Amino acid sequence: MKRWFRYLLLASFGFLAVALYKADYLAVPRIHSAAALAVSILCLVAGSFADTLSWRSILARSGFPAGFFECLAAVGLSSFAKYIPGKVWAAMGRAAYVAERRSYSLAHLTSVSFTWQLTVLWFGLLFGGAGLLLLRAPVVWGLVVLAMWGTLTSIIFSNAAQVIAARAYKKLRSRPIEFPRTPPSGIFLSAPWFLALWLIYSAGFHLLVVSLTAGHVSAGTGLGFPLALTAGLLAFIAPGGLGVREGVMVGYLVLAGLPVAEATAVSIAARLWFLAGEVLTFLLGLVVSSRLKRNAKRDDDRKR
Repeated sequence: MKRWFRYLLLASFGFLAVALYKADYLAVPRIHSAAALAVSILCLVAGSFADTLSWRSILARSGFPAGFFECLAAVGLSSFAKYIPGKVWAAMGRAAYVAERRSYSLAHLTSVSFTWQLTVLWFGLLFGGAGLLLLRAPVVWGLVVLAMWGTLTSIIFSNAAQVIAARAYKKLRSRPIEFPRTPPSGIFLSAPWFLALWLIYSAGFHLLVVSLTAGHVSAGTGLGFPLALTAGLLAFIAPGGLGVREGVMVGYLVLAGLPVAEATAVSIAARLWFLAGEVLTFLLGLVVSSRLKRNAKRDDDRKR
């Protein structure tokens, strides 16, 4: 890793620690089913693989092919970048790793990463909207989700976002640049991985709720996680969506039949649960990155 990428990595750890400390989310919840909790954490690990495959697919469809293990390392090492204020870091982290290894343009890959992130949100809102329908949520909730989904649709499938990005880059660097655009066909061909990502996370969150509650859990409860996570990622002020995600999650869980106090406890536990998954994903990315580095060094030695 180059020096500035290390700085990004270290900064993400610092902002994560500060954000969690200030939000007072470091409480240990009561566990009713250790088995359900264990499987829910396995779902997070499985979700990281679906995340990797969705990222790799979008890269390939945009004309920037990369290996699976390279993408896995990029996803893992950038796990905590979203806790740095300013959502640009969440998109830039994984792009930076692949750009350095493949000698691709960082500006181009950052643009592709934004497309990937918007597509994740787009599918997440579909899952969250389906959950609201199942729970017969107030109409205003559905209208808000529909408005956000429509906005993302117009951005993903039009040239508006690329035009704005190109103008911003020209002002910053005083030179024009043509940003790559993932064609709509590429997004739809990558759809299975995005669907798998949210299905796995929804199943994992459902199991988490089961593990932390003693009563019956509604079948649509798991779909609250895509809605809450999407709302957190769309919050441009709170680092990592801290506070925003929990607020949406509490409201959704109350709709699903949980008492307010229990819904609040689950929402806070969900932050720790997802953080555990991010730690595991980071460690996995670190191991893979080290292996790739050793293999590259061995190949260089052979060439000499």
